This record gives sequence, C-alpha cells and structure tokens, in this order.
Amino acid sequence: MRARVLLPGLLPALALALGGAAATGEIDVGYSRQTAYRVADPDVEGLQTFFRPALEKNRKELTGTTGVVKGFGAGDLYPQIWLRDSATLIPLSRYLYPREYLASWVEEHFAHQSQDGALFDWIAAGPPAHFAPWAPSARLVSPRGSPPLSADKNTIEADQEASAVLALCQVFSITGDRDWLLKAVGGRPLLEGAHQALRFLLTRRFDPRLGLVTSGFSADWGDVSPAHADQQAIYLDARTPQVAGLYTNALFHGAATRLADVYASVGNKERAAYWRSRAEGVKARLNERLWQESRGFYRLHLPAGRVPPPAFDDSDTFAMGGNALAILTGVADERKTRRILKVAEKRRKAAAVSTIAGALLPPYPRGLFQHPAMREEYAYQNGGQWDWFAGRLLSAAFDRGQARWAYPHLVDVAKKAVACGGLYEWHTREGRGKGSSSYAGSAGALAGAVFEGLFGVSLTAERLALTVRLGERPGRIHLYQPATDTYVAYDYRPTGSVLTLRYRSNHPRPGKVSVLIPAGRRVERARLDGKNAALESFTTGDDAYATLPTDWGAHRLDLHLSAPPTPSPGPSPGGRSGP
Repeated sequence: MRARVLLPGLLPALALALGGAAATGEIDVGYSRQTAYRVADPDVEGLQTFFRPALEKNRKELTGTTGVVKGFGAGDLYPQIWLRDSATLIPLSRYLYPREYLASWVEEHFAHQSQDGALFDWIAAGPPAHFAPWAPSARLVSPRGSPPLSADKNTIEADQEASAVLALCQVFSITGDRDWLLKAVGGRPLLEGAHQALRFLLTRRFDPRLGLVTSGFSADWGDVSPAHADQQAIYLDARTPQVAGLYTNALFHGAATRLADVYASVGNKERAAYWRSRAEGVKARLNERLWQESRGFYRLHLPAGRVPPPAFDDSDTFAMGGNALAILTGVADERKTRRILKVAEKRRKAAAVSTIAGALLPPYPRGLFQHPAMREEYAYQNGGQWDWFAGRLLSAAFDRGQARWAYPHLVDVAKKAVACGGLYEWHTREGRGKGSSSYAGSAGALAGAVFEGLFGVSLTAERLALTVRLGERPGRIHLYQPATDTYVAYDYRPTGSVLTLRYRSNHPRPGKVSVLIPAGRRVERARLDGKNAALESFTTGDDAYATLPTDWGAHRLDLHLSAPPTPSPGPSPGGRSGP
C-alpha cells in the first residue's frame, strides 16, 4: 500500500494533447518535436490525450545528494519518486521530456545505495514525519535540500533492485552513453551499482533450494502482506510468510538479461556471461517449478520460509501481472504464451471483468488479507483492474506474435480510459476508476503498448527498427526523442490488395522495416520507391511479416498482396454442407 499524502488528412481532425502536435491533429512527416499518432479506432487514438497530462501532474523536481533531481511520481496521490513505477514510465517519458527526466532520478536512487547493493523503494522531498502515517519506517537520507529528502522501502517486495537495473539499461539503450555508465555515484560507477543491486538479490533474497529470488507473500506484484491490518503490512517481519514469486523472478530474469546485454556492449564478456547464466538459471527454475501444464499458466508462488502462507490453495489463481512479465521477458516460450493469453481471456469472461486488466482471477477470498485496502474481493491489488500491467500484457502479446489477439483488447482498455475521462490507478470489475485519477504507471504501460506494440517502433542509440502491426487498419505516427534529438515517422495505408508504407527518420544507422501481412495473404510483389525490391519473410507466433533492411531517408514501400482466401461455403439450410 503506497505512502500517500492527504502525413495529413488520414482521419477527422483531433486536437492532440502531446508535445508538438498541431492543433488540427495533423501528423508531421519530417523532423519536428511532435509526438503523436493517428489510428482508425477513436478510443485508441484518444488514449494519447491522457499521456502528457498524466506525467505532468506527477512531475517532480527536488534537490538531492546528486543535485537537482527531475522525475515523476506514481500517481497524483503520491509525492514520491518510486523506483519500480518510474522504470515503467520510460516508454512514454523518453518521447516527451529531456534526458534529465530519464537519468537524474536513477542517479539519485543509486546515490543512496547500501554497501550490500540494496536500494530504497522511493525518495521524496520532505521530513520523515511527513510520510509516517503511510510509511512508518521512512528515514532522512539527504538533509541538504530544502525541504530535506526522505526515503523508505516496502520490504515485502523484492523488485526494487531489478527495477533500478531495468531503468539504467533503458537509459543506456536510449542514449548509448558509455561515460554515463562509468559516472561515480554513491562511491561507485553506476554500472557497478547495477551489478551490486542484482547481487543483493542473489545474496540476501535468494532461496538456493528453489533457485529463485524470495519476497513476502502478496497478491502477485503487490506490496501488502496478509500478516497485518495496518501499514506494517508493507514490511517484511517475523510474521510475514515468504515465497518465491513469479512476478519477482520474471522481473529479475528481465533485469539480468538486459544487464548482460549492457556488459556485452561495453566489452565485459565475463560479466555478460555471468548475468546471462543467472538469468537462464532463474528462467529454468520458473518453468520447472511454477509452470502448470494442466492449467496453462504460471502459478503465483511457492512457499520459501518458516512462516507458512495462508491456508488457501491459490494454485488456480491466475496472476495477470506475473504471467505478463513471463511473456514479456522471454521466460515463456511461444506455446506457453498462447496458452497464457487464452487463459487471460477465459478468466476475464468467467469473472465478468470489463477488460483484460483483471489483476488476480479469481481474487483471494474476503478477509484473507487483513489490510482494509485488500480485504475485499476485486478491490485494489486483490483482483481489481490494473492498466499498469495490462499495458505490459498487451506489449508482450504484440511482441510475441499475437497482434490479432492484442488489438481488440487494446481497444477495450482504451474505451474504459476514455469513458472514465483519465488513466486511473485501478478500476473495479465493471470499469469504474479508483485511486489516483492520473496514474503515471498506466500512461507509461499503455504508451508502450501503442508506440512499441501496435506501431512497433524500436528505437535505440544503436539501431532503429519498425515492425508495423496495424494489419488492415491505417495508421500514422511521429515520435520525437529529446534526449538524442531523434525522430521517426511513418504513414501506413492498406488499400485493397496493396499495403503502402511511407517512412522516414534521422537515425544515423541503418535498420529494418517489417510489415504484418493480413491473415491468408502473401506478398506477390514489392516495390521500394517505385523499383522492385527483394523481401524476406519471417513468422513470430501467429504473425507473418515481410521485412527488408533500410536506411532512414524518405522512402515508400508498396507490398502487393495475393487475393484474399475464398470463404468456405456455409452449411445448407438442412444442416448439410453445400455441393
């Protein structure tokens, strides 16, 4: 329970609330500082009107050990800069704010890292007494500021260090700044701090018998234990059941994999091999111990301590967040991914939840958690709808070749947001918004599902790739990244038997363009800028793509498709097949 303090003319014009968007709703085709998109569905298009306001309402600036710190709170009810929340905002904040909003809060968190590698959960401006009602263990960490800086850690969780590493890896991927990795913060280079952060989990929060990271018993990714009815529920103590959980370990796997990639990019083969081995070990244990073949999804957790979990068999409880991360981080293979998505849809229907965002289905029974926020079913983390994780589930589905599954669910989530008039922290089973009405985590996760999932923009300092997953729907996007002064724009129009893609960027290195081919069709001819072009093809999951390498000048790609398949004749009136 968080600490709180009381290419033009594509579609009809829409005034966009994002940076650089023209009042007419036009999407730029060349260099500009615009971040905006157009799609055929008005609700998916309307999501973007909430993105910048959600971050603006949570924008923070404070004075810390490292100087001026700029970042974002989790929601409009939260004054702190949280590690795990902030790491999930980067897919959006990178396209709206300059570099200091990506990096300065990461540096400040590492400035307060303990010698054993542990990190705080949050930092915030104000004395500890200001946060005591919701964070009784909050402490003063930087008295220099006016106001001073306080911090605390919800020790029921074990995802803070992995979140910090994922944030650092994202910033490096965006900027390519090796000098930043070597910057001394808190007495050690940032990259070394990341290494020590994950080492903390292996030395202090690890069960060698299970081969997995441990945490306190909670509802999937939650921060409330069933052991207490007050704010002590956010802290690990002698009464707290401990578990090896899916969410925590899938996140660790993702962080260790990304850290291995960073070490490989800077030429440290030994560290790269070390973290890749640790990531693969946790992945293997998750698939060995938590995958349930008979049910088609990963179970929440396994007991991992002297205090037993509550006397309730939760092996049939589907944890959307942990299963989403298992797909997103590559723990789940293609077959498991398909099965998890089928279960997510089946559970949504069975529980009559308005979108795919149900966090825990079925929820824990009433009263298993003593804390009032968690006591009831379908409330807060105990089965409420959370777009913060639904966005990641949708991103994972797009990425793993399930675009046709993901799109209608993205539409459902967008409809809910538009109907509520904002991006709420969580929703009831029926879709009523609860908690913070401008929840930054929801904005970051849903922007990721749109920018990286649906539109398929993968932008790093080293490479740009476009994986256009719009299918038979037209769309247009322009993204601008202030940290590197990089833009990317494309206009996609499917008309009859031709898919036309116009694209352009100022990225300095070659990349590739891939286009999702409608089901049952194939590319018969491709022309690039009016000339015949050779394409390759590949399949990911259930999705087939045509792809080609490219530079980033202004180009037009036309894919001429085969005729659509002839529909099979329906049954005759008498119930028999026709001739």
